[in-house]
Amino acid sequence: MSGGVSASGERAVAAGGDIGWVHTGDRVTALPTEALGPVVCPPGLVNVPRKAAHFVGRGEEGDLLDREAETVVISGLGGVGKSSLAARWALRQAAERNPVWWITAESRADVDAGLAGLAAAMQPALIDVLPQEALRERALQWLSAHDGWLLVLDNVTDPGDVEGLLARTGGRGRVVVTSRTTDAWYGIGRVLTLPVLPAADAVELFARVATHAGPRDTTGAERLCETLGQLPLAVEIAAAYCGRTATPPLDYLAELGGRPGDVEAAVARTLRVTLDRLAASDPRAGELLRLLAWFGPDRIPALLLPTGARHALGELAAHSMVTLHEDGSVSVHRLVQAAARRADPGDPHREPGMVAAARKMAEAAIVEAMPRDIENPVRWETCRVLVPHIEAYLRHAGEEGDSEQLVRTLVAVGGYFVTNAAPEVAAGVLERALAGAERLHGTRHPFTFGVRLGLVSAVGSPEEAGALIRDMTEAFGADDDGTLLARRTLLLTSRKTGRVEGTLALHEGVVADLTRILGPGHKHTLGALADLAQIYMLANRVSDAVEAGSFATAGLWSLLGGEHVETLEARVYLAGMRMVAGENDRAVADLRVLLPVCARVLGEEHAYTSLVTKALAEIAT
Repeated sequence: MSGGVSASGERAVAAGGDIGWVHTGDRVTALPTEALGPVVCPPGLVNVPRKAAHFVGRGEEGDLLDREAETVVISGLGGVGKSSLAARWALRQAAERNPVWWITAESRADVDAGLAGLAAAMQPALIDVLPQEALRERALQWLSAHDGWLLVLDNVTDPGDVEGLLARTGGRGRVVVTSRTTDAWYGIGRVLTLPVLPAADAVELFARVATHAGPRDTTGAERLCETLGQLPLAVEIAAAYCGRTATPPLDYLAELGGRPGDVEAAVARTLRVTLDRLAASDPRAGELLRLLAWFGPDRIPALLLPTGARHALGELAAHSMVTLHEDGSVSVHRLVQAAARRADPGDPHREPGMVAAARKMAEAAIVEAMPRDIENPVRWETCRVLVPHIEAYLRHAGEEGDSEQLVRTLVAVGGYFVTNAAPEVAAGVLERALAGAERLHGTRHPFTFGVRLGLVSAVGSPEEAGALIRDMTEAFGADDDGTLLARRTLLLTSRKTGRVEGTLALHEGVVADLTRILGPGHKHTLGALADLAQIYMLANRVSDAVEAGSFATAGLWSLLGGEHVETLEARVYLAGMRMVAGENDRAVADLRVLLPVCARVLGEEHAYTSLVTKALAEIAT
């Protein structure tokens, strides 16, 4: 395994060639000057998709949203218009509220990404600087301290994913939730169940869409809408077709077939009718829709789209199958996606082979778009844009079909989540990567060990780290680079959990072996020694902690400079150790020197700056 190990970042560790991101501690970043002041929301900050160009009815529901002061949960069938109602109402609030911010909230990771996006919109200088967790916290702090804002949490599948947000921000602004779930909202918000459109409103919607570009024959629209279950999504798709092709509703109904009120089947049939026509004008339209079905529904970025797709996208948009956005991204209704993903041997546009090919196209697009150097903050914004669509793909596609390229891409995705302080999400992604690595390479391959190392780093389990070290020692030897780095991961997981009993000798052995193999002045050796100093503190060996911390700090200062982030971290912890050891004068002097340096290099709000400030305040009292 030696020679195949790579690493990126000052304190990154690595194993298995491509595993270069394994987290070794808190990431410290120098903030730009314009980001050091308080967060100020710019006026008119609105992020709401325009879900429906043609909107009818829903007057009573809109009045309820106007009157209600607490959180409102809009629930109902897929395609019934929950998101369209929320978007239309939210846009009307933009004159009175700021910000008005839309978050796709299908998972807790989606919620965190949406909050991070809000913080980045308030302070664009932080987009490529702070990790997602820090941006999320910044947004939550602002929301909990200000009034007059509006959040829309779209398509929440588990109320638990938003409970923390609602608890932190309750009573300050307004929150509207859309969800297919009608239960489990007791005590969280008022549920507004949205029915399908009344018959007259469904016919009005059909007429508006069908006659948008000019007069059309709408005779029989009542029967067609009834067959479509008066579901707004299906009505709009059918009306767009009839308007585009000048097809009378009764002719469309004859082509459509099916029983009245069969909602999901009705959507699938409207897709087939539309794609039958598009196959003649642009054969790529069906292929493109099947590809889009594997991603998240909102704002699929141009990075994931094939070249030369503009005409096909235009045709799909003209038939109300997709929505195009100014930034080049595309949105597709979830019900349309579900129908396009569901293989049907009797449908020429959803044959099993076509659906499987679309999955492979989606996988290839993810592999091509996902950055590999995920520790580089410049790549984080790209990752944030891609992650919801990668997560959607993983939900829709079974792991048995994951390719080698996708498995390696998932390692990078997991690394992004670890770097951005989302270990639970990282663990789920890396567990899937590990399953793929074991299937493709077996359990003893270096790459498989590397994925295990990344997973252990994310989960922080000393037991798993110990098992990994035993397996790697047996496979490669105790002095192998990868084995040594895995042993350091054990040291770090023990430090994070505070579980040091019975393992202190192992931690000391890691430092001894790194010293013997890499040398006492190597950055990995010095970093491990600084970690060991903190382990000593947890074990109440204060004098040993000060001695190890002093040596590590001096070495890092000499190697990297006194204001390097690694050195600053070691200096902050060393000052705390000296306070515990009773070296108050020395500790106070160190802290006073550190405070302006941390504020300038790290920022006023950074955890280390706050730690130094708090320590000096406690000493003063």
